[in-house]
Amino acid sequence: MKTYITSDLHFEHANIKKFCPESRARFGNVAEMTDQMIQEWNDIVTPEDTVYILGDVAFCQAQLAVAIMQQLNGSKILIEGNHDIKILRDPSFRKCFKEIHQYLRLNYAGQLIIMCHYPFAEWDQMHRGSINFHGHLHGNVSGMEKYRSRDMGMDATGKIVVLMEDAIADALTGEIKSHH
Repeated sequence: MKTYITSDLHFEHANIKKFCPESRARFGNVAEMTDQMIQEWNDIVTPEDTVYILGDVAFCQAQLAVAIMQQLNGSKILIEGNHDIKILRDPSFRKCFKEIHQYLRLNYAGQLIIMCHYPFAEWDQMHRGSINFHGHLHGNVSGMEKYRSRDMGMDATGKIVVLMEDAIADALTGEIKSHH
């Protein structure tokens, strides 16, 4: 069993190719984007794995989002994003996730990780070496990357999912942000 992290998948979002042309150019159209993303996900994630999704799963009707989520391997834990609010009203979409949070404080293999869809200028225990994983920026650098804060969005990492240990190792190369 492995653990992965990702964000800002934006399944079925027609305009995401326009908003993120570098990372989404390889997809001819929205249907192709969805199909390829599902294939890439399932080539990496097994049914026994866990994936933390830091928001903005899909930009479509809940029924279509459910159909997409049901095709994806693994147990999924959602940290709500701004584009998830509407479809999370649908109970069938909510059932696609093992857990749903707005903010998550996680101890993973002894490392404190603070997860939210949005980046933080400061986060819990940052001055003691904790990590902030977020999405929302689509790779538009916030300046916090010099610290232990990382945009885990697909458009930022270039990957559908990132192995949690790899994400942590990358974040640990950042400076510890002082509190004062």
